[in-house]
Amino acid sequence: MTESTEIQSFILLFAFPFCLLSESATLKVYTSLVDYEALFNDDGVEILSYNLEDSGILSNKVKVSGSMRIEGVYTSFTGEVDSPFVSQDNNQNGIYDFFEPDQSYTMSLSGSISYYMQGYGNFSANLFGSINRLYNQHAFSMDETITIQSSTINGINAGETSSISETLTAIHALGTIQYNREAGTYDYSLGYHGTTGSSSGSGTYQVNQDKSLTFSALTFPSMNEPSMATSLPGLAQKSLSGSVTLPYVGNGKFHAITAIKDVPYYVVIEDANDGDGDSFPDLIRSETTQIERVELGGWNYHIWPWVFSQKDGDWLYYHQINSAWMVWRNKTQKWYIYDLNSGQWVSS
Repeated sequence: MTESTEIQSFILLFAFPFCLLSESATLKVYTSLVDYEALFNDDGVEILSYNLEDSGILSNKVKVSGSMRIEGVYTSFTGEVDSPFVSQDNNQNGIYDFFEPDQSYTMSLSGSISYYMQGYGNFSANLFGSINRLYNQHAFSMDETITIQSSTINGINAGETSSISETLTAIHALGTIQYNREAGTYDYSLGYHGTTGSSSGSGTYQVNQDKSLTFSALTFPSMNEPSMATSLPGLAQKSLSGSVTLPYVGNGKFHAITAIKDVPYYVVIEDANDGDGDSFPDLIRSETTQIERVELGGWNYHIWPWVFSQKDGDWLYYHQINSAWMVWRNKTQKWYIYDLNSGQWVSS
């Protein structure tokens, strides 16, 4: 065996027990935020400027303004529409239905919009429509009927109607969280949807007495809308970070609505791991965890730091931390600490 091969083998052996300590759960973040600029993108349209003047979070009214070229004609616009986000909770689980992809969601909405087309004139219209959730997605179909209210442009007449259908993808993030139960640390990675970008990071977490989890910091998508810097500064940033506490609701699921800089988020962690068989996900500990004591003496042969114990009939991995020794036992998938008083290895 060459020196480089020996080093690689040593690294793999050294890393193996620690990989077993790291487990993965799904992390999902849903918001009430929608990038309404997408509604103005169409064939023959070039967006020149776009301003979100009101996100609807506080007022329930979304207001936008901007300018574009429609087939080369400079056009400015202003618009207002009911926010598609409302605080309905039909299943009464404390989470708004808008946030939950597996819940049905439908509502009606209305609004108005005005256009000025340079060299042609202006027109205004009212709109009425409905919004419905797309199956098992944080996205919605929006069907609208637009009725012209007034016009100074030839060929566009008051009373005329047209119908359009659009898809609104609410901003959200999906990914995974890797956690080390023994160390109380985690790393996470999220991909953004309904907007561009991603986020990742690490931190520490603690299990509270009610089995809720508190994470030191997670980073979630926002809107990156400079026009909101005064009225709702959190929306002027691309991402927002803060600590999060998630109650345990059963079946390996933790979830809660939280707010960072007044921006609401619905955060979900789903952990299917239950390595110790205590009917709780490995992110939390059972109060009935048993302490084991085992004797691992007897004749051994080894490829250090792996040692085969004839008495235990298993391979063991030894690791020193300062003056203390720990051993990884494959048979029980646990770490043990050497107890000088009893001469036994005690499960950690």
